[in-house]
Amino acid sequence: MQACASPLRWRRAPLPALAALVLAATAWAHASPIRSSPAPNARLARPPARVQVWFNEELATQGSKLSVWNEKGEQVDRGDGKVSLDNRAFMEVGLKPLPPGRYTVKWRAMADDDKAVTQGEFTFTVAAPQK
Repeated sequence: MQACASPLRWRRAPLPALAALVLAATAWAHASPIRSSPAPNARLARPPARVQVWFNEELATQGSKLSVWNEKGEQVDRGDGKVSLDNRAFMEVGLKPLPPGRYTVKWRAMADDDKAVTQGEFTFTVAAPQK
């Protein structure tokens, strides 16, 4: 009779494990940056003309944003940040001429498949010219 109880426990045991796997897979499904130019924490001798960010999955063109801010909290990009239609896992934004200083890149990525939104930021520094 003990043998009958064991299969019932076996059938119930995988359900919590399966639920955990589904939740973990969902958490990994969100769009995340895998590379950027400039790189996070980069120290540059010259200011970049644009910021480019590559993601691990395709992004929705509406709902994904990329912007750049100076230390005073002023937006210093050209307002043309967008997801590329040729590579929907890529976003870029043009920059105004940047003086030396520290800049914060803010991104908001909406995954194209499930519309999950992730966001974050990183910084880079434009160094003062050496004399």
